[in-house]
Amino acid sequence: MGSSLVPHVRASNALTGRWCATFGGEDAVVSGAGLWPLLAVLAGAASGRARDELAAVVGVAAEQAHAAGLDMLKSLDTSREVSTAIGAWVRPGLTLREEWVRSMPAGTVGELGDPAALDVWAQEQTRGLIEKFPVPITPDTVLALATALLARTRWVSPFDEILYTPETGPWQGHRGPGLYRTSHPDGSVSVLGDDVTRVIVTGNGELDVHLLIGADPRHGVAAGLAALDGAVGVRTELPVGTTAPCLSVSRRETYGGHDSVVLKMPPFDVENKHNLARHAALFGLSTAMSHGSHFPGLTSDPLALDAAGQDVIARFDAEGFEAAAVTAVAMRLGGVPQKTWSTITSVNIDRPFGFLAVDRPTGLVLVAGQVTKPPVAWVRPVGEAPARGRNPGPPW
Repeated sequence: MGSSLVPHVRASNALTGRWCATFGGEDAVVSGAGLWPLLAVLAGAASGRARDELAAVVGVAAEQAHAAGLDMLKSLDTSREVSTAIGAWVRPGLTLREEWVRSMPAGTVGELGDPAALDVWAQEQTRGLIEKFPVPITPDTVLALATALLARTRWVSPFDEILYTPETGPWQGHRGPGLYRTSHPDGSVSVLGDDVTRVIVTGNGELDVHLLIGADPRHGVAAGLAALDGAVGVRTELPVGTTAPCLSVSRRETYGGHDSVVLKMPPFDVENKHNLARHAALFGLSTAMSHGSHFPGLTSDPLALDAAGQDVIARFDAEGFEAAAVTAVAMRLGGVPQKTWSTITSVNIDRPFGFLAVDRPTGLVLVAGQVTKPPVAWVRPVGEAPARGRNPGPPW
């Protein structure tokens, strides 16, 4: 079975699969499609071992990675249901290479100032679903780079809202909100390999949601990704008697005698904040986050990653689906400080002293005086009015 996926889609999906394999036992959501273009842009600007690690994770030659990352974002924007953005913010004093700035979409490189402006950017690009920029911006941050992704669709066949009370399985005894619908058989239900049930919930544009039920969620996701790449068999012909996780095919007496597909499930609302540094090797960031100069394609100054993160949310309800992700890195000057010999001149006044106020152009001494005792209370700040009762000048 050959893959029908273009290389950058296959590479992004592979990254998603490796990331999902790290899931524990809690609700989780990630956006490999939000992370992959960012890693690709970093790979294109990196050098040495950092470049090799990033290119290996991206699955595209480093020389082609920058363009591939931007092309992926551009291609996603052609969908009515998906919008993407990329942004770079540089601290005054750090000069980015002109060729790199020109390679970015117009208007996407700006000045790094108030960190709250990056929160606003995240909110605007995700229509409020992501409220905060996913990495901290500190005084040491000289460059921030981020991607944003927003996906929304409404179902072709909406669900009814029900009381969800599973009678079998690990959730038996649960009572909560549920979704229910019946539809005509259309190939949306299939078995992947021998042990994963897939249900495709179709959106009214080009965005669908694949529900995957296997021995455990990670196995289901892995099979779903493999099916997209043509690496696992997909059976849509499901004769009477077919069984798979949460799936059965049987004959029953019904009014009207029409074949149908019945789907019952809970809605979901999952939100995660990911510190990508915790899995630095998985994302090709190990060397990039160490001291050194790793991104000469961005600037002649030594740069290293200081933080990398993703905030992501996914919601599935009776009417449709929405998801958003903001993925970002923050960079610091990455050179290892070198100790050198220096001349230090110190002055520590510990006795009475005099002073002059001199007009520099003329050398005119405007006032002169001396201090014989250090004050015991704070001196009135410059610019404040004289204290009440204190004579501001001669008594005439």
